[in-house]
Amino acid sequence: MSHQPPASFPKRERDSHKGNFGRVLLCGGSRGMAGSIALSSIAALHTGSGLVSAAVPDRCLETVAAFHPCLMTIPLADASRGHFAVAAADELASRLDSLDAIGCGPGMTTNEGSIQIVRRLLEPTKLARVFDADALNCLAKMDWAEQDPVSCEASQSSSDVSNNIVLTPHPGELGRLTGTTTKDRDLQIEAAQKLAAHHDVTIVVKGGPTVVVDATRTWTNSTGNPGMATAGSGDVLTGVITSLLGQGMPAWDAARLGVWIHGAAGDRAAAEYGQAGMSAYELLAELPKVIAAFDS
Repeated sequence: MSHQPPASFPKRERDSHKGNFGRVLLCGGSRGMAGSIALSSIAALHTGSGLVSAAVPDRCLETVAAFHPCLMTIPLADASRGHFAVAAADELASRLDSLDAIGCGPGMTTNEGSIQIVRRLLEPTKLARVFDADALNCLAKMDWAEQDPVSCEASQSSSDVSNNIVLTPHPGELGRLTGTTTKDRDLQIEAAQKLAAHHDVTIVVKGGPTVVVDATRTWTNSTGNPGMATAGSGDVLTGVITSLLGQGMPAWDAARLGVWIHGAAGDRAAAEYGQAGMSAYELLAELPKVIAAFDS
């Protein structure tokens, strides 16, 4: 198994400005789960995105903003318990045209407001998208896996518009999407590939090791360790992949490189803090060190 990165990191020209490196948005969070979307957003910053915004329920805004001074925050309509209200979907949709990529799901719950956001993000568009965590659970509640693929009506070719979605399920989320048992890894990967082919998406099947699939290809990651099985680790991965998509990488390459970088950062964190003692917070801090190696 090769320990070399599966793709090259996006190049940065000397005369570039922040707009050249992607405008990305991470959408999620709820009262009591604001840290998840903050982790995703900070991960996108550390992966090279020029501009990163976090779209969160209104009452979570100050909490998420306090995590990092370089994050922009966008308040969306919320319900009384601090999760997205139905009106949040229209508010978010009005901001999508200016973005290069969006990551959706961490901490957002599966209430009706979240489901409407996911429905809106499934519409045909050139915008690159990552669905993780509760966005995947919303897809499961919608029986999305069984639905007909969305037809693409855009000026670009079908492949430019449709094949820019990455799903990042852990075994439980994949099981809810496909009905596949969490106890059979081979069946999980087979079900993921069938789903990827049906909807023309790329799927990151989390686990030890993580496997990335699309309609015709399968790739197994060589980095990572059991210390990464900790709360927030997947949220960091969402931010990494969203950032790479926003910098112009195709879904297949962004998913594989994102998984590799994420695992390599986890290996560095484990070496420093031990597998039992590391958390997703330490994982975040190691991302720039892994990415710096691409410049050497």
